[in-house]
Amino acid sequence: MRRALAGSLLALAVAAAACGAEPEQESAGGKEIEVLYKVEPTWPHLEKMLGDAKKQYESTHPGVTIKLTPVQGNNEAYYTKLALLNRSADSAPDLYYHDTFQVNADVAAGKLAPLDDLLATWPDWQAQFPDSVKQAAKGGDGKIYGVPISTDTRGLWYHKDVFAKAGLPVPWEPKTWNDVLTAARTIKQKAPGVIPFSMYSTKIHGEAATMQGFEMLLYGTPGGTLYDDAQKKWVAGGKNFTDALTFVNTVYREELGPKLADAHNAKLAQKILYEWFPAAKLGIALDGAWVSAGWTPTSTQPWPEWKDKIGWTPMPTQNGEAPGAVSMSGGWVMAMSSYTKHKREAFDFITVATNKDNSMTYSVGTGDLAARKDVAADPKYSAENPSIKFWTDLASVTHYRPAYEAYPKVSAQIQEAMEAVTSGSKSPEEAAADYAKALPGVVGGADKVLAR
Repeated sequence: MRRALAGSLLALAVAAAACGAEPEQESAGGKEIEVLYKVEPTWPHLEKMLGDAKKQYESTHPGVTIKLTPVQGNNEAYYTKLALLNRSADSAPDLYYHDTFQVNADVAAGKLAPLDDLLATWPDWQAQFPDSVKQAAKGGDGKIYGVPISTDTRGLWYHKDVFAKAGLPVPWEPKTWNDVLTAARTIKQKAPGVIPFSMYSTKIHGEAATMQGFEMLLYGTPGGTLYDDAQKKWVAGGKNFTDALTFVNTVYREELGPKLADAHNAKLAQKILYEWFPAAKLGIALDGAWVSAGWTPTSTQPWPEWKDKIGWTPMPTQNGEAPGAVSMSGGWVMAMSSYTKHKREAFDFITVATNKDNSMTYSVGTGDLAARKDVAADPKYSAENPSIKFWTDLASVTHYRPAYEAYPKVSAQIQEAMEAVTSGSKSPEEAAADYAKALPGVVGGADKVLAR
């Protein structure tokens, strides 16, 4: 979900032109492995990692060429392009960078190849990847469909100077949602010209709105969840759902958040990172562990002062219920197409791309939490980022999205509800009711829904 850099039709058009859709071609006299990935001007780190891996792989695998195919644009443009290419064996890439929330939908559609037999031949899989991380790419059939590149957590970032101007304490340790809203109201009153609080809450931000925004609220309510594991049913609305939307409603009706034009701006994340926080024009942001990567020396717009100016703290549960804080985790994997004709060669490239050195390049550059134990234990991993330990420790209170085929469609309905509340076109109760009404249609029937 990197995240919040939402797309546009123009970006998609550019992506399509850049990506091409010609059938797979073998290089002269050898095999060719096509790798699809996303790239943005302010996020070049994955491309560097894959470029390094291509050189390393081709130097030790004569006769095999790695074709790197970038998709320019945000996550939504990337998801769309990948789905289009995956419609046909002729256009599907051999390997692709894949958001974990889409893995099970592709497994169900027969688009992904299980990797278990190949992983059994790779010592690093057992030695360096924690069991919790391996779950990120596990299908409903128990098989593994990708090698994790990264994981992440979510919480609150805040500007210390803004807090000082508003008379708020630093370090800041909110215990309830009301503490967060009270701080935002204080900033609005005592620091004119500053946006008190920012979160993603509109459809243009896609999964970032669902995961960084809504789910960080829902899973902080007592018993709040999208899916009841015991009854194996999707939960239709209810008080938890409405309470989460009420928080969003409060942010926008009390003018504690960005202007509506900014809430709908595809470049909201860039405004937060490169404009508002450095200029002390934003008080609090509900976002992910990776945010500080936008300010480190490897960024396209370094901000060395961030270590002194910015603080970080957990997002509290609704009323301080145990364990006191909430987080959500996702991540990205390198997945293999079921259409590839060269599974062994493709898997070998995955092992090179996700070795320690290349994983270090990715983690340090992106700010994502390391998937490998040896990277996490290396001092170079956290040398430039004093917040790493905090975000890593949030794993103790984190939750994961329901790993089911219907999730992407459920997420889209949540975004509909959030946007309606953000704009004020519906009350939280009305938006929750509409979500409950639409849910059976996106999860396969009323018998798969649990009313609350």
